[in-house]
Amino acid sequence: MTVVPVSPEAPPRLAIGLADVLARIGRGLRRRTRAAREALDVTHSESELLRLLGRKPGIRVQDAALTLGIASNSVSTLVKQLSRAGLITRCADPLDGRVAQLRLTPHAEAWVTQVGTAREDALERALDSLSEDDRDSLQSAMPAMLRLSRALSRSEEAPQ
Repeated sequence: MTVVPVSPEAPPRLAIGLADVLARIGRGLRRRTRAAREALDVTHSESELLRLLGRKPGIRVQDAALTLGIASNSVSTLVKQLSRAGLITRCADPLDGRVAQLRLTPHAEAWVTQVGTAREDALERALDSLSEDDRDSLQSAMPAMLRLSRALSRSEEAPQ
């Protein structure tokens, strides 16, 4: 990892700073949940889909792909792997029987709760160590961060 030095004469570009900070946050959260992922024997990508299904039970593959910002065929591959592992089920959408809805099995639901709690606890402890001004700044930045994540997802869909 390259750390860009910060000097008064040459402040880092926003993109470089964000990439570094977001990577560090992601690594910290993955480190805090590694034991749980290893216990269930799932990859980081699989755990992201499991956590999404915990938040949005019954979501369709296409909608999961849009939410995660990855290709539908990648989600389909994850679904096959997690189905084989007995962690998710597919059932027909009551409004359109041609479409499958995705749901967690009870074992996966318990795991998602455990991992979600570990992630939230780690973030809460880190946030508690910050000043009130820093927490307010992060809260204020949330709408822009969400728009940035959507813009990144859209840019991945566009032909390069």
